[in-house]
Amino acid sequence: MLQRPRRRSGLVGPVAAVGAPWLWFLLRDHTGPVGDVVAILLPVLVVLGALAMGWRRRWAYLPGIVSLLLVGLVAVLAPWRPDPTGPVQPGGAVRVAAANITGESGDPAALLADPADVTVISENAFGVHERFVAAYRHSVYGRANDVGVYSRYPLRVLDPAGPDLPGVRVRVEAPVPFTLYALHVPRPWITDRGYEVTPVEHHRIMVALAAQVAAEPGPVVLAGDLNTTDRGRDHRVMTAVLTDAVRDTWQGPTQVTSWRLLLLRIDHIFVSRGWCGDDPLHVPLPGSDHDAVTATVGPCV
Repeated sequence: MLQRPRRRSGLVGPVAAVGAPWLWFLLRDHTGPVGDVVAILLPVLVVLGALAMGWRRRWAYLPGIVSLLLVGLVAVLAPWRPDPTGPVQPGGAVRVAAANITGESGDPAALLADPADVTVISENAFGVHERFVAAYRHSVYGRANDVGVYSRYPLRVLDPAGPDLPGVRVRVEAPVPFTLYALHVPRPWITDRGYEVTPVEHHRIMVALAAQVAAEPGPVVLAGDLNTTDRGRDHRVMTAVLTDAVRDTWQGPTQVTSWRLLLLRIDHIFVSRGWCGDDPLHVPLPGSDHDAVTATVGPCV
């Protein structure tokens, strides 16, 4: 008589459900564009995964549900936690703002009420440009890519927009001069207009930017809407050569409307090693789908 095969232990699945989510931290930089997409969708995927495990009310999977939710919490909150760089030298301090204004829809009044020393505007528009020109002595507006730079200090364009420079590279003659990368990197996810770029192309752009920044002979500030979530590998590509200047305090999402459930911090200010960031703020922009970010940057004390 044939014997029935023994059933596998009923604990294999629940035990695997506890450990498997933590593999994300080992594999996330080695799964290519799949990992990039998962990083973008992570909060929603975590909730859906927890609901799927709990659908049949199999309480053996409760530890797995808790483990999955904990992984999601750590993955989202770890890049938001304070990681102070140290104080900025007062004599070299420059207040920088990065804002996706969403064209004429956005209201930059809060930024103009207390203007930063240097402001980078993504999704600029002529009406917005005119308002900032009235508040600043120096400006650069690249209409080809709708990125504007407005400064209290003289500006000199070093490189216009190109395939590996989605913005403009300028020299800022601040008390301590620096090279500014003012950027609006295309978004690597689908919208009602389809993909602006694929995750593969977005990664290529970020790698090229990191390589160019690493080759700069002097201090660099990189600011703008990078469409790069801080839990994704492209953020880690950038922080391998630059410092995230806004983590002096707890951070949070900067994409605050249609994609708010994804908890995306995609507007950034980075600085060279040896430079620090103080007093970061999020500035609401009514009518825009982003909050602006500001920080005081400069050589570390």
